[in-house]
Amino acid sequence: MMYRYILLLISVVLFTAPAVAQVDDVHSHWTGSWQTIGPPTGTLMIIGGAASSANYDYFMQLVGDPAAPIVFIPTAGDIFDETNTAYQGLVKAGATNITILHTKQRDVADSESFVAPLRSARAVFIGGGFQKRLAEAYLNTLTHQLMFGILAKGGVIAGSSAGASIQGSYLYGGGPEQKIGFGFMKQSIIGQHYIRRNRMGSIAKILNKEVDLLGFGIDEATAAIIKGDVLEVVGEGKIAMYNPLRPGYTTDSPQEYLFSGDRYDVHTREIIHRSDLLSTSVWTEEQRVELIARVNSGPGRDSFAGKVMIYGSHKLTDQDLRFFLEKLNKPAAKIVVLSTGNDTMRTEGLTLVRRLHQLGGQHAVLLHTINSSKANTDDITALLKGADAVWIGDTRSWQLADTYLYTSVHREMLDIVQRGGVIAGNGAGAAMLSTRLFSEPEKYGWHHGFGFVRDAMIVNPHADQKSLAQMKTVLKQNKRLNAIVLNEDSKLLVEAGRLRLLEGKPIFLYNSATNKTKITAGKEILLNGL
Repeated sequence: MMYRYILLLISVVLFTAPAVAQVDDVHSHWTGSWQTIGPPTGTLMIIGGAASSANYDYFMQLVGDPAAPIVFIPTAGDIFDETNTAYQGLVKAGATNITILHTKQRDVADSESFVAPLRSARAVFIGGGFQKRLAEAYLNTLTHQLMFGILAKGGVIAGSSAGASIQGSYLYGGGPEQKIGFGFMKQSIIGQHYIRRNRMGSIAKILNKEVDLLGFGIDEATAAIIKGDVLEVVGEGKIAMYNPLRPGYTTDSPQEYLFSGDRYDVHTREIIHRSDLLSTSVWTEEQRVELIARVNSGPGRDSFAGKVMIYGSHKLTDQDLRFFLEKLNKPAAKIVVLSTGNDTMRTEGLTLVRRLHQLGGQHAVLLHTINSSKANTDDITALLKGADAVWIGDTRSWQLADTYLYTSVHREMLDIVQRGGVIAGNGAGAAMLSTRLFSEPEKYGWHHGFGFVRDAMIVNPHADQKSLAQMKTVLKQNKRLNAIVLNEDSKLLVEAGRLRLLEGKPIFLYNSATNKTKITAGKEILLNGL
């Protein structure tokens, strides 16, 4: 395996003058004759950050040959050698001929000796970090020109996180002083980490002033593959498309979502293929507003006749599940396991369903999607009609919120517990049972849970001192809240406004005055209300 490193600094190396004519505006020079929005030849792979092994594998499939010369540009980040996570991802995907190209000096980026590897490269992969660093180092340099040249020869330009946003013509996240990206896709603005970091709407704000642009925000471990005018989605998550020229586009609901396998024409700005056709949603904005009010109603209103069971454990034992089935106390109970996320999480949900079957829960079924629109359709909510219990698995609480919060699925779960059913959850699923989500992390703004345990937030068993200090800050800002800090072996029951520790080591309940109440097994305490 050959690894070549080109880390050139002007202070220690002499550079030759560029061998080709320079241009002031590389983007306009290359795209001026394009009849398409994306490159007419070559391929873009735009990854929304946290690239998965499947993303790197797909990139190598596009490259077509593990021995093909690939240039890796780590300049956006802080690690510039083979220990860079993206570099290691390329190697694990089979790449054997990688050149690392890095400088922070524009005159170096303009030198023939620096750009030499780009002349023979079949592909470029741009790593994550701060996209502004990429623009400062390479925009309108010879390096920038030769990346366009790779596309012209039918090659591949890929990037993750900062390496995604830099590919747009308008630089998302570049700040007021740096609004220009490399422009491998014309008339575009590209957001990354878009769903995970709760950045929804940030592109729409920019488009209020830049109305001619097409914007899209990409989820983590998800990529947009662009050839000519066709964008196709691959990976685990979704892409939010923002087209201010679309009929019906409003600032309240500006985005359309694309999922893996969906295709979009970036020239006509319309969806040209859906991989999964949905039944018609009958969910209205009025129903959503009504549900929000219902979830946030005060103590004594909309009280529940059912039970909420909270499990601290991230890994469930058969004993845990038997305990749940015993408390449910209905041999023919219809149980829905609620899940979201990638295929691994879907498989975990199916495994939980099979385990429930083996332990006597013969009527357990899985409800799994990442599509919040699908969560509002009759074919999905039909699974919850007449259900006796829902188990919310340990997936990702932010993704549970993104997919199901304030949807028809959420309403159906409220109906279940209101008519005397059981809602249970473990790990991240347990955290979602409360009114207030905590530590997702806090700065991302995923703060709303399903609200089955009112005026509470459920803190996972592995909270460290920093997390506990942050928890106390949240409590001081929200006077009605209680924080329930779990242990791994905790099994709690909330019923008729009272919380009881059924099994496990003592837990602690904190309030806004940071008072701490110890709860031992068998002890019961009155909460602010279910």
